[in-house]
Amino acid sequence: MMDRNSVIGFILLSLLVVGYLYYNQQAQEKYARFKAEQDSLTRAATAVVPDSSLHHPESLSHASDSLAGILPTQASQGVEQLDTIDNGVLQIVFTNKGGIPQQVILKHYQTYTGKPLLLKGNPYDKLAFNIPAINALPLQTDAYYFQLDSLQQLPDHSYQISYRLPLSSPNQYLEYHYFIRPQDYRIDWQVKLVGLNQFIPASDQHIDLLWQAQANHQERDVEIERRDLQVYFKESTGDHSNIDYFSLIKTQQKQFDRPLQWISLREEFFNVSIINRSGTFVRGKIQGELSKQPDIVGQTQSSLQLAYPHQPIVTYDLQLLYGPNDYALLKSYHIGIENIIPLGYGIYAFVKYINKWIILPVFLLLGKWIGNWGIVIILLTIVIRILISPLTYKSYLSQAKMKVLKPELDELRRKYKDDQQKFAMEQMKLFRTAGVSPLGGCVPALLQIPIFFALYSLFMSAIQLRQQHFLWVKDLSTYDSILNLPFKIPLYGDHVSLLTLLMTITSLIMAIYNKNNMAAAGSTGGQEMAFMKYMPFILPIFFLGFFNSLAAGLTLYYLASNIITILIQLVIQHYIIDEEKIHLQIQENKKKPIKASRWQQRLEEIQKAQAAQQRNRSGR
Repeated sequence: MMDRNSVIGFILLSLLVVGYLYYNQQAQEKYARFKAEQDSLTRAATAVVPDSSLHHPESLSHASDSLAGILPTQASQGVEQLDTIDNGVLQIVFTNKGGIPQQVILKHYQTYTGKPLLLKGNPYDKLAFNIPAINALPLQTDAYYFQLDSLQQLPDHSYQISYRLPLSSPNQYLEYHYFIRPQDYRIDWQVKLVGLNQFIPASDQHIDLLWQAQANHQERDVEIERRDLQVYFKESTGDHSNIDYFSLIKTQQKQFDRPLQWISLREEFFNVSIINRSGTFVRGKIQGELSKQPDIVGQTQSSLQLAYPHQPIVTYDLQLLYGPNDYALLKSYHIGIENIIPLGYGIYAFVKYINKWIILPVFLLLGKWIGNWGIVIILLTIVIRILISPLTYKSYLSQAKMKVLKPELDELRRKYKDDQQKFAMEQMKLFRTAGVSPLGGCVPALLQIPIFFALYSLFMSAIQLRQQHFLWVKDLSTYDSILNLPFKIPLYGDHVSLLTLLMTITSLIMAIYNKNNMAAAGSTGGQEMAFMKYMPFILPIFFLGFFNSLAAGLTLYYLASNIITILIQLVIQHYIIDEEKIHLQIQENKKKPIKASRWQQRLEEIQKAQAAQQRNRSGR
């Protein structure tokens, strides 16, 4: 039942899909080249090379000596004290050294290997202020021991913990207040500088927040994690704001010249973010790199400037976010941070609106009702097919009309076998008199293009699918593997995905079925169709390689879609469409006055011009 135009639509869809997947494949190859270049460089250390004061103990020692008369002895020679707070979703270990969260574990998630999921707690991680000092080196807060002022659980089960770093005078100190709500991935962090206007030189108009973060290998494929490691940020000036990002695979450093409201290190399924709730970071800079170590994805180092107005008491309201890339959750924070989830980007950025307004709400709604996300994907497939069913029916109806017109098309083909221009004109005239749209079979295929890219973006980043089982699939967010190969096959991989095999088989079944219908409809004649006849058989083989390493959720959708398509074709062909009634309707249409559209008139004019040119050349 697939006519020539349906095949063209299918080929356009397939070529665009191949192009998009090729684009992603190129990104992976670019990372491989980047990795090779990194391996060829001789470096003293694998970490980012930051300010000398951040990694050299002797620098901190000199700083301590220069501040000896300003800070009490216990600030530099104290004993580390750890306190653990559990709010239901986060397990946070605070340390008095630096007065910061030393370790953050997400309780409801695990790594791919079943270990606790750590978003902070690596030796590389750092969170400190760099405060200028009069006649001394800057005060770097992570080198000193704070005093624990209070740790209490409030009646609403929230926690409050406070630290203080006293200076030489009782009226000079740095104070941290943390507020942790139950079942919340955010940590409110109030920073209070009391009397430091006498400590900070008058010429210094800002203090620096130093932030180092390390993304660990948490998922199945570290190469995909490195490809997806990105830094997102929100610039905000007056009423204007802009959310942008860069990938560490392409960019290793960036200077922020405009104020920032927040900055986020986005991993494949999680993020670590710093938010300024009381204003903006005046400016900042960040540098980072992808790691060569197997258990580390990448590392970043940031310096974010906060304006210091030289008042006796200065307060900054910040927020630390350690959480999953859950769209609904992040959107509830109302700061635009949900945009770190790539629901559509690049030349297909427009599909993010399809995801936000249609597919994602239906996906999440089904997920609330049904506990198995594999079944949710199948039901989502059915919903999408129902939504496009009117167009699908029109497509099959158009194909059935083409089948009914086969004898007349064959007669025209025999009559004008030596004049293709005349044949095309008469064929168009026949379609118009019969009320047949030659492009009717293209619409459903073309409509699936944005749907495919929307689903690709959604399923490759949906944390709801992470580590979710379905039948033999252990994790719907990554590929399923029934056999791991001891070698890597080019353009295929080092494993065998059963879902991809089944999707390929059903695609070939559809190709065979449609080929038979094309033959019955007389759509296979002519040399111009020779190439298109075999494309539906060739493309599934290409997809076998492309889909083999994609998320199992996406492959499951297309497997279910193929099965539903086959069933719909059988039902429509055998139980809904009546070819005799279609034939009678076509005959009735032929009796009606012919009314050509402007597009058809223009097409006929072009065909007549081409025919005239061909006759002139023949006459010469």
